[in-house]
Amino acid sequence: MSAVTTDERAGAAGPTVLHGGVVDASPPPGGQQRRVRVGSSHILFGTAFLVGWFVLYMVVLSGFEQSHAQSSLYHQFRTQLALATAPTGAVAPGTPVALLSVPDAGISNLVVVEGTRPEQLQDGPGHVLGGVLPGQQGSSVIAGKSVSFGAPFARVGELSAGDPVVVTTGQGRFVYDVIGVRTDGDPVPPPLEDGSSRLTLLTSLRGSGLAGLQAGSSVYVDAVLADDAVPAGQTAPVDTQARRMSGGLDPTTLALLALSLQGLVAALAGFVWAWFSWSRRAAWIAGAPCVLAALWLVSSTSTRLLPGLV
Repeated sequence: MSAVTTDERAGAAGPTVLHGGVVDASPPPGGQQRRVRVGSSHILFGTAFLVGWFVLYMVVLSGFEQSHAQSSLYHQFRTQLALATAPTGAVAPGTPVALLSVPDAGISNLVVVEGTRPEQLQDGPGHVLGGVLPGQQGSSVIAGKSVSFGAPFARVGELSAGDPVVVTTGQGRFVYDVIGVRTDGDPVPPPLEDGSSRLTLLTSLRGSGLAGLQAGSSVYVDAVLADDAVPAGQTAPVDTQARRMSGGLDPTTLALLALSLQGLVAALAGFVWAWFSWSRRAAWIAGAPCVLAALWLVSSTSTRLLPGLV
C-alpha cells in the first residue's frame, strides 16, 4: 500500500477559502425574547410557590405550631392547678388562665391564655382583657381563631341553645349553658343580674376573599353560668392594641419580620453557594432545613399583621 503524502491529504480536504467583508457577530434573532420569557416564568413560579406556601402554612402547618404551644401550656397550667397556684385575677399577657371544653364544637381542654393580640392567639384562645375571668361574677369574653393555627373556634357558630360550655380555672370547674348565637348588628343580651356570670365566645366568620382566609363578620356565642359564680378578682385594663378583626402594622412585629427576612435571604444565599460549591445532594441536606426554618419564621411573624381572629 502506498503512503499518502501531505500534499495529497491537503488536496483531498480542499483549499482553504478566506471570506472578505464584514462578519455578522450579532446574537441569533429571538434571544432577547427568550430571556424575557425565562425570567418571567421564574418570577411567576416563585410567586406561585410563595402563595401556595402561605396558604399551606395558614391552613395546615400553623396548626402544628399551636398544637406544640398548647402542649406546653397544658402541662404548665395542670401543674398550677395541682399546686393551687393558678391565677384568679389579672396576670401577664400570654399566661394560661383556664381550660375550655365545648363538646358540641369539637373543643376539648384547650388552654386559654391572657390577652387577644395576634401573637397570643397563635398559642390558643385568648381571654379578652377588661373582663373578669370565666366563672367569676360579671362578663367574660374568650376569643379564638376560625381559620388558621388549628382553627379552634371554627365550629362555635354551630352551637345552639342549651349546649354546654365547660371552663376550669384556679377557682373550680364551671358549666355554662348557651343561650344564643349572634353576629354583628344582632341584639345583645340583657344586662346581668347581680351575682350572675356570662361567658361569650368570640370568633370571625370566613370572608369571601383570599379563599376564605379573610376575616368576615364577628360571631358571638353567649352562655350563662348554670351554677353559682365566684367573686370577681382583679381585672386588667382594656387592651386598645388588640386587633381582633383588622390588620395593622405593629412596629415590634415589623422589626421581627425584617430580621426574619434577613435570615431567609442569608439561608437562600448559603443554599445557592452550596449548590454550586458542593454536590447537589449535600446542598439539599445542609441547606433545605435552614431555608425551611427561615421561611417558617417569616410566615409565623407575618401572620401577626393579619386580623387576630382569622
